Amino acid sequence: MFCAVRRIVAGCAFVVLTTSCSVQGVGVLVPHRADPGPPTSSAPPPRPTEAATETHEGKNNGAVSLNWPSEVAGFLTFDCPKCSSNVVVTTDGDDSLLINAIGSYHGTVWFNMDRGAKPTHTLHISANASWTATVADHRTLPTVEPGKPHTSHGDAVLAIPTGVTRATFSTKSDGHAAVWVLTDRRRDLAVNQIGAYDGEFEVPGPTYVAVEAYESDWTFTAR
Repeated sequence: MFCAVRRIVAGCAFVVLTTSCSVQGVGVLVPHRADPGPPTSSAPPPRPTEAATETHEGKNNGAVSLNWPSEVAGFLTFDCPKCSSNVVVTTDGDDSLLINAIGSYHGTVWFNMDRGAKPTHTLHISANASWTATVADHRTLPTVEPGKPHTSHGDAVLAIPTGVTRATFSTKSDGHAAVWVLTDRRRDLAVNQIGAYDGEFEVPGPTYVAVEAYESDWTFTAR
C-alpha cells in the first residue's frame, strides 16, 4: 500500500517573450516573466515503516500505553499460555477489536495499517492469567516463500514478496477462519469460513496477509 504543476505567468500581447522584457512601441510595457519556482508535488511523504520493538507484561485485566508512532504499521504478538477464559484485546484507535478468543492464546495481529485512520495508542486487555504483549514492525514477520507451503496455527500476519499473484489457503478445522489481504487502498476479505476450507484467491505482492484462525491449524501457499 504523483504529479507536478508548473506555473508560467505571461502578460505580453502579440509578442514572443524572451528572457527579458522591453518596451514595444509607445506606451506598451511588457512585464518581466515571473519565476515559476521549483516544481511542487501533491503526493504525501513516504510513510515510515520501522520502529523500535516494545514489550509489555501484565496479569489479568489491564491497559497498556504504547510508545508506538502513529504513522507506523504495527504488529501485536500476544501470549497468554495459561488463559482459560475469554481473551480480548481492544484499542483506542479505529482498529478497535484486535483479539477475541477463548482459552490459551498465542498469535499476531496488525493495527495502524490505514493512512488517515485513528491510530492506536492504548491496548485494553481482558484476560485471567499472566500475558505478554509485544509490538513490532514488519521486520519481525515471517516472509512466505513462493511455492512452499507455510503451515501454522492461530492468528498470524505474513509478509508476501514481490512476484506473488495468487495464493491458496486450507484448513481442516471446524472453527472460524478468515484471511485478509492488504491492497493499496483497503483490506480485502479473501476467506471467511466456518469449518474446513481449501481455496485460491488473488494476492498482489508485495503486501501483507492477516490470518484470523486462533483455534485452527492452517496452510498458506503463495504462487
